[in-house]
Amino acid sequence: MKERKGCSGALLLLIVFILSAGAAYIYVPQFLIKEPKEESSLISSEESLPDDLPVIEWDNINTDDSWKKLSEYLTELEPVVAIKGMSDNLEWEDICREHFWVESFQVTGTLGSKIKKYSFEYKDDAADNRTMQKQIEKEINDIISVIPANTDDWGKALALHDELIRRITYDKSDKEKHGHDIYGALVSHKAVCQGYTYSFTIISKRIGLKCEEIYSDTHIWTKLPGFDSGECYADVTWDDIDRCDSTGEPYIIHDNFGLSKEEIEKLKEHQPEKGSDSPVVRAGTGDNFFRKKGWFIRSGDTAKIEVVVTEQLESGCNIIEMRFEDENDLNGAKEIVEDILRSSGYNGSYLSWSNKQLYTYVVGLNPD
Repeated sequence: MKERKGCSGALLLLIVFILSAGAAYIYVPQFLIKEPKEESSLISSEESLPDDLPVIEWDNINTDDSWKKLSEYLTELEPVVAIKGMSDNLEWEDICREHFWVESFQVTGTLGSKIKKYSFEYKDDAADNRTMQKQIEKEINDIISVIPANTDDWGKALALHDELIRRITYDKSDKEKHGHDIYGALVSHKAVCQGYTYSFTIISKRIGLKCEEIYSDTHIWTKLPGFDSGECYADVTWDDIDRCDSTGEPYIIHDNFGLSKEEIEKLKEHQPEKGSDSPVVRAGTGDNFFRKKGWFIRSGDTAKIEVVVTEQLESGCNIIEMRFEDENDLNGAKEIVEDILRSSGYNGSYLSWSNKQLYTYVVGLNPD
């Protein structure tokens, strides 16, 4: 507004009362009224909302209904949705974890001070999302059906870990259309770490496990719920070595299941991203897979190696796993295990892997 020179203070405060039909009306000079600020992304009044624009009144306390409404709009492939009263911005993971047909989204405008307009772009096959959702639901139900109902939370998490590894192949090319989402992981059976971890999160919720996702700049893995000795981590992606035995059964390792914060942070790519609000995980090693199974071998206890190898051989496993207390025992494990296999009557070939950061040793029997 242009400045009006020469106006006295009395004039600026002038209010003229006009009495008409017993009512008092206030007249304010036009030059005292501030004009609305003009910005390309700002519309000053909620009355400016287009009639056909979907609007969600966001409940920041009880968010389930709000998310359900947004999900309905995304299922209908709405290009723009307005959200009123949401305290934070939408996060990418919250959208793409289940709404795999969303390609990208961004805030494209605000209406007044409380409404944000979000514009969504969808993948080329997004029109098939209802069919794809049904396919995903079938896969989820199949996975849940093989998780023992009578086991504890640790057992459920372990069974889910193993079943995802059994079904998914890591997408080394990173060129799969749905390689970063649950459709790629659960239906196409090919994905990178997002597909593995999002699937773990979604199915965990279905079976009553409270898991969370942890992010670094280049990777994503899972914080498991508190078991006997506190919260711990699992990395399903890194436990999938994508090798099979002669019958086609995959080798499923457990190097990265039930690790404490100190343990997993020894591994490359497992430093939470800077500025991340990822929850702090208490130290604790009691829920580590090898300790829980009794396959943790203390230094110098060579007799325990024989017990561990024999137990797994007799169970019919296609893989033998153990973890040592220090690197020296790990380095000497191969020769000892080879002698035990030979004396037990096993004459087949085998593969072996060792993890020098976690001191684990794995033998894959009857390779293809």
